[in-house]
Amino acid sequence: MSKKTVAESMGELASLRDFFAYNTFVRKKYLRLISKLPKKTLAKDRGASYPSIIDIFVHILDVYRCWFYAFETNEACERWLHKFETGEELPSLFGLSVAKVKQIEKEVDSHIDIILQKLRAEDLNRSFQYTLGTGKNKSVRTRNVGDMLWHLIEEELQHRGELNALLWQDDIEPPVTSWFKWKKALEKKRETAR
Repeated sequence: MSKKTVAESMGELASLRDFFAYNTFVRKKYLRLISKLPKKTLAKDRGASYPSIIDIFVHILDVYRCWFYAFETNEACERWLHKFETGEELPSLFGLSVAKVKQIEKEVDSHIDIILQKLRAEDLNRSFQYTLGTGKNKSVRTRNVGDMLWHLIEEELQHRGELNALLWQDDIEPPVTSWFKWKKALEKKRETAR
């Protein structure tokens, strides 16, 4: 695959920033809904990608933490290492309280802002590495920065769709927000700030 021109990368970076802003806006709406649901509804094992609604939401947040950690440190996050070594998910990420999830979400949002503010168009073509395992089980993974960022968007959208389906099963209306509604809210916020 050939490298993108600077102009192409600048357009791509602007698109990525928009998608991340959209996902952050919508994620906050889901967290507001989740924080109002009864604990029984949140914790119910639904046999989905992760056991419960809150566990799926935590996974979305941890995906950001893991990828940004690998990008910034060239090391694998704790969840990846645990899964690589045991084949199991990290137990400490299950059954978290809504208060803890809100704290994690705030940290992730802050991290997203910092990374996207620092990111330059030419960074999208760079690669980074992280290592899983040791000795003969050692595996060095190389990833492209731009591809990682698009993967984060895709990952959140995939699990948000999953959350929608699970909420609908309990006759709970998810806070589905179209791109158009987000843009309108963004414009309104900008007008109010003037």
